Amino acid sequence: MLMNRKFGLPLMVALLLLVVVFASAGSAEASARDATWTVSVTYQNVGDAPASLVLNFFAEGDSTPIFFDPLNGGTLAPGGGRSFWIGNVSAVSPGFNGNAVISSDQPLSSTVVQFSNDPGFRMRLLYYGFQAQDASSQFLVPTVLLNKFDRTTVFSIQNTEDEAINATVRFYDADAGGNLASTITHAIPANSSKFVEMDAPADTGLGSATVFNGSAIITAVKQAGGDASVVAAANEYYTTSNLAASFEGVPISKASNTINMATGVCERYGLDTFYAVSNSGLSGNATVTVSYNNTDGTPKAVDGPYTIGPGQKKSIRTCNPSDGTNMSNFTGSAVVTSTGNPIVVMGKAQNSLNAGGPATADLFTAFLGEPVGYSEMSFSFVRWANDAQFNDPNNNGGKQRAYLAVQNLETTSIAVDAKYYDKNGTLVSTHNMTIPGASKANSNPSTAGALSGAGMVNGAFGYYTDNTSGGGVILQAAAANPTAKFIAINRVQHPGAGEDVNALPVP
Repeated sequence: MLMNRKFGLPLMVALLLLVVVFASAGSAEASARDATWTVSVTYQNVGDAPASLVLNFFAEGDSTPIFFDPLNGGTLAPGGGRSFWIGNVSAVSPGFNGNAVISSDQPLSSTVVQFSNDPGFRMRLLYYGFQAQDASSQFLVPTVLLNKFDRTTVFSIQNTEDEAINATVRFYDADAGGNLASTITHAIPANSSKFVEMDAPADTGLGSATVFNGSAIITAVKQAGGDASVVAAANEYYTTSNLAASFEGVPISKASNTINMATGVCERYGLDTFYAVSNSGLSGNATVTVSYNNTDGTPKAVDGPYTIGPGQKKSIRTCNPSDGTNMSNFTGSAVVTSTGNPIVVMGKAQNSLNAGGPATADLFTAFLGEPVGYSEMSFSFVRWANDAQFNDPNNNGGKQRAYLAVQNLETTSIAVDAKYYDKNGTLVSTHNMTIPGASKANSNPSTAGALSGAGMVNGAFGYYTDNTSGGGVILQAAAANPTAKFIAINRVQHPGAGEDVNALPVP
């Protein structure tokens, strides 16, 4: 399953949802591709007044809206965060494939949480929605796979126009020198969506191909003429295990010659990171270099340069920089630069090839690099299960813990405040962080002193004694440096599993 969102006029959040309705619980080996997935949507009011909101679902290929009011006519206080499960939306039938648009009179931040109740599945897949200005006539999906590395991708294209469009998808084959492997066009009704399944030849035009490793560029036009705006997101499913990850597509307009990666690790915490670097252009090369920095901001290693052809991607492992630096036990951040065409970068963190173990065997995450920083950002989905909840053998991923990484994009030290809000908008705690130049700092509800707020389970954040949940964080450049720029990612971990999601800028 999949979802995306988008903020708009006054605010719009477009959510792309995919629910796979066939399961493999009886098979000898679990497959995330064959599992049954469902979604929960979390949202936070990041404005300065109570927010009312409404939501319209659209089935794939259908322009008929399905109305839903998650607040039942009420409002959400500033800072407050709530959620709803799609299974509780009575007008949305089981097996629904489609998208949704949330409209509010205040700015919202939202995260889509995808999960499977099939036996043995602990993963909670995460991705954020798009701000209105991110809808674009061209979108890049940085990596798409078909039975490659034991994974297959399903990505979704949302038409944000009030009229029908044609979306042309070009697939570039990284295993064949980046050659254009296929071009296919899909008609998408107004406000609706198309889900492209890499193992469905009719969706890809790849014919009899049984393996594919590459990237995809989407170009959209209105059927009546003129450019059209779309958003896109992807799920990457393991075909041999219960692991999967979600990530957002990137508008070509957001491609840049400098991309910041908030995390990079090698054989640290049992993890390695990998970057998929994509040339955003349909012609011309991109020559890329990766510079790694330690947590104190000092340089660690340089990887590259590598030349990437039009529409192509290059896979880079943090543990193997071309300058020969020993990266063992490294944790820090990275900056990817390009000469020639601008680039898009997607990062993954997963069980280390040389230093992994049972505690990280099921940790498989995806996150986006950011071209610019912001002075205020938000996470709508922040949780901290207490020890009893988190370590309960029956937890099966239902209770999570969030770990925030904040990367300073300035060359000098900055102060950033992480403000933890409960579901009702009450400020529970503020974590004051000082971050060296070109470095990163970490925060979580425990170190921030945000546990056991009013009505919360003892020793927890975002989990309440009435069995509800909700809570988020707003990151702000402190008063001493109000225009300082930073980015952030949130790693949400479950017992032995985890996924990443990027922070959203506050409008």
